Amino acid sequence: MSGAAYAQEYYQYDTTVKVYAYDKKLNIPWCGGFNAPEFANADLNHDGVQDMVVYERGQGIYTFINTGYVSGLPVYRFDPKYALTFPAVRGYLYMLDYNCDGIADLFHRGDDGIAVYKGFYNASDQLCFTFYQSLFYTNDATAGGPSNAYVNPGDIPGIADVDGDGDIDFVSYYITGGYMYYHRNMRVEDGLPCDSIRIKLVDRCWGKVAQNFDRAHQLQYSCSNAGLLRAAGSGTSRKKTHPGNTTCLLDWDMDGDIDYLDGNASFNELTFLQNGKLDHSYAIDSFVKQDTLWPTGGKRVDIRTWPAPFNVLVDDDNKKDLLVSPNSGTGSENYKCIWYYKNNTVFGAPDWQFKSDTFLVDQTIDLGSGTYPMLFDYDMDGKLDLLVGSDGYRQPSGLLRSSLSYYKNTSTPGNASFTLQTKDLAGMYAHNFQGIAPTAGDMDNDGKADLIVGHTNGKLSFFRNMASNASVAPDWQLQQLEMTDEDGNIINLDGNAAPFIYDVDKDGKKDLVIGSIYGYLQYYQNKTLIPGTLKLKLVNKRLGGAKADPTQTFGIYSTPFIGKIDPTGEEYLLMGSNSGSIYRFSGIASGDTTLAYTQLDAEYAFIDSTYNLYQRPMYSMYTDRRTSLTVGDIDGSGSYVLIKGNIRGGLEIYKRKVYTAEPPVYTDKVKVNVYPNPADNALNITWDGINDTEVRTLHASIIDITGRLCMERTAPTAYGLTQFSITHLPQGVYVCIVRAGNSRYYSKFTIVR
Repeated sequence: MSGAAYAQEYYQYDTTVKVYAYDKKLNIPWCGGFNAPEFANADLNHDGVQDMVVYERGQGIYTFINTGYVSGLPVYRFDPKYALTFPAVRGYLYMLDYNCDGIADLFHRGDDGIAVYKGFYNASDQLCFTFYQSLFYTNDATAGGPSNAYVNPGDIPGIADVDGDGDIDFVSYYITGGYMYYHRNMRVEDGLPCDSIRIKLVDRCWGKVAQNFDRAHQLQYSCSNAGLLRAAGSGTSRKKTHPGNTTCLLDWDMDGDIDYLDGNASFNELTFLQNGKLDHSYAIDSFVKQDTLWPTGGKRVDIRTWPAPFNVLVDDDNKKDLLVSPNSGTGSENYKCIWYYKNNTVFGAPDWQFKSDTFLVDQTIDLGSGTYPMLFDYDMDGKLDLLVGSDGYRQPSGLLRSSLSYYKNTSTPGNASFTLQTKDLAGMYAHNFQGIAPTAGDMDNDGKADLIVGHTNGKLSFFRNMASNASVAPDWQLQQLEMTDEDGNIINLDGNAAPFIYDVDKDGKKDLVIGSIYGYLQYYQNKTLIPGTLKLKLVNKRLGGAKADPTQTFGIYSTPFIGKIDPTGEEYLLMGSNSGSIYRFSGIASGDTTLAYTQLDAEYAFIDSTYNLYQRPMYSMYTDRRTSLTVGDIDGSGSYVLIKGNIRGGLEIYKRKVYTAEPPVYTDKVKVNVYPNPADNALNITWDGINDTEVRTLHASIIDITGRLCMERTAPTAYGLTQFSITHLPQGVYVCIVRAGNSRYYSKFTIVR
């Protein structure tokens, strides 16, 4: 039978909501923040201008479109749709043109070492990629067969035209560290076509340099036996080496040879090594000078936990500059985490000037790591303001210290915006909290909204609203440093308490629901009788049986939001998670505290799968992403937005949209199968039960999440199958529609590469 057209909801990244801070508009406020970014240039939209690609390990690719320059610096627009065409990058990212076609190609840590992807543009002028090859060499007699161009886990290799012959070469530290292996690209030497890479191991001690545990390198090192010792696995020499390097190859003094900046896992600074090949007329690359605290005489790099340098185009002078960031998100600086050095060098006169340690960071909302957003009318003007807590900013001690930011809703009709008022609301920073996950509501039954914040240690603090009445901005004063239940027991969820205030039992009093590192929700009933006091009773440690990342047992970080999420007025439970997925449950609005809630979605409205799911490393479904969320109508338009926090310390914003589709026509006889899901290069459609003497033709089409027709085809129903080649479609969420006579079939699927 058939019916009326139906609406399918989805959320789309919103580029319209402006954010102001310190009397200026932020260019990329909703990009999600930065922790340990890697940088590469590429023309993403085929407009002839170099854009910026950012890769964060375990997080994915983030794409920034260069819209022009102001005072020499680019004005970027964060546009995640260009990340949809990238493969699942792992370990490190380089984007260089290896095949002479003027289009950036991609290099990352593949399954076999350095993997190469060829860049091309699709019909929408988006930069896309297809796998080319992993890099192996065959000229090492000790290997006994083809060997991969090895890169140590955690290391970043050097990829550049080392010998100046016009093709791209590869340098990386060997398994035990100490020496650098140089794999020369033999394309030019062997007369191969441009679209070729053939590598040869030509030097096991590139640059005649070695590094052990010391900060300083050993220059002009005698390397005659280095390769043989390493190949043979010499025990004593292996123990002396120091693994963990980020290798940045660049022409530091513009004299024509390749110099080297080294970030080491044991130090906060960079070491610079100058190549003497040309200016000393050496026959081979040979490092002759070093600066162990680069740059001596200038602003020295000082990044806690393993700095990584990247030689990329930043400003408009066509000289590659330097960006330096942590190579590890664990324990590293998480705010002053992008150092920018401008390249003013002319031939033979190196000049690298420090400009900023918060490049790009100062153009976004960034609270260090692990953000927790909350939409709440703080100033009581009828508009939802934005309050944001986080796991905190990294301190010199290595510990995190948290504060609470307040962005006032300064929207006008048709122009949504927030303006930063303070980064330390209610003086939270003075309490030295590690972790602030905020929720507001009247807990002591005096008619005014109180504040509860969850902490990294699993405990909570209660701030009572001491304002004169409920019509003015809250005056939150610390009442309980460690919240307790009715029996005086400290409420402790053992890790990453994420509270939410909501009347679960519908008795007119606000209760407390708390997510945690275990993924479930604990429910504390509000038993307060005397206004101004607080009495909580633990009722359920697994409210509704709801759990985020249900196949995991620990490290889940459930973060609840309860309320209206669309114009229907129904209240749902949304849960963020460590995997990045957003789970939606029904049942919490029933008032039945014993009810098992129904999971409706594991990727609510495909928010995460649309932009991020495909970027999760293939070897692990559950990377450390840490989604938290809040939902509301911020501009009075009746249209809801979802603001999402993450482990990187920033926020992303999505606006609810609806597209209309025809309803399916159901039949018990016809069976349709659309597979695989996720799909990669091809989508298969099979069917059975269609009377091919009555219905001779089947029509299949693919539409994207906005309802745009992407592909369609017809096939004789007698065939029973057809196939779409989808290699040209960007990664993302699609709907396949199959029509045969009066029968209709719909299936959502995701393209993942």
